[in-house]
Amino acid sequence: MNLYGTQTYKIDDKGRLAVPASMRRAARGRKGAPSFMLVMGFEGCLALYAPEQWARVEERLRRIPIGDRKGRAFVRAFLMDATPVTVDAQGRITIPPALLRRADLGKEAVLHGLGSRIEIWNPERLGAELSQFEGQFESLAADVVGED
Repeated sequence: MNLYGTQTYKIDDKGRLAVPASMRRAARGRKGAPSFMLVMGFEGCLALYAPEQWARVEERLRRIPIGDRKGRAFVRAFLMDATPVTVDAQGRITIPPALLRRADLGKEAVLHGLGSRIEIWNPERLGAELSQFEGQFESLAADVVGED
């Protein structure tokens, strides 16, 4: 399952946000409408996981030892507002009010596919995040994936 692309969409007054068809296909279940797990992500965005990828995330969370205080704190914060969401007939998900507030989402959101998940960003917050690393692509690549 690969989720790629970046698009900006409107959020309506009921917290509904369109999900592009290419991204919905990745979450199509055996029966019924596509569904995702919606959680708070990093740097202030939301993260949307298709069922297959969410199962991998859950497995990693289960491996965190119960005696690991930092691990418990992370799992608690990560799953605090976790919500399964189903795509409606118009191709939208509904973002609960608590997650809209935590991600500072208003009338617009940027959906940013990162291969294994979709990040949902406040456009200004994403711009600020990206500007922190502007002009550093090569050095980031060397640090993160190494040099060949």
